[in-house]
Amino acid sequence: MALLAGKLSAWAAVLALTASPTKTDSAAALKQRADQLAREARALAKPAGCKQVEECEVAGFGHKACGGPREYIAYCSRTTDVKALQGKLAELEQAEQAWQQEAHIMSNCGLTRRPLPRLEAGECRAR
Repeated sequence: MALLAGKLSAWAAVLALTASPTKTDSAAALKQRADQLAREARALAKPAGCKQVEECEVAGFGHKACGGPREYIAYCSRTTDVKALQGKLAELEQAEQAWQQEAHIMSNCGLTRRPLPRLEAGECRAR
């Protein structure tokens, strides 16, 4: 009888664990949030509208698991709501960092160099 009770409580524990969200589900939700923020940030960064390269800016985009931005994006400071973009980029960095920690993501820890902005056919680009 004690053996049967022990098996039943073990099965109950297994069922309780499978009924609750797993780390994989949590990581997937965090990844979806980060992807959504990345789309929103890209939509805020307007590369067109500058007449001089000095009006072009470059900002870090995302987060590498070892630290620092995973890439850089260029935008025109005349046509972009810079404050809104900076806020969205900060949200994105935090979201990607949370996802990477939850999913135990590793990176190559290579340095992503900040490119210089350039103006090409009226659009800001990162070199």
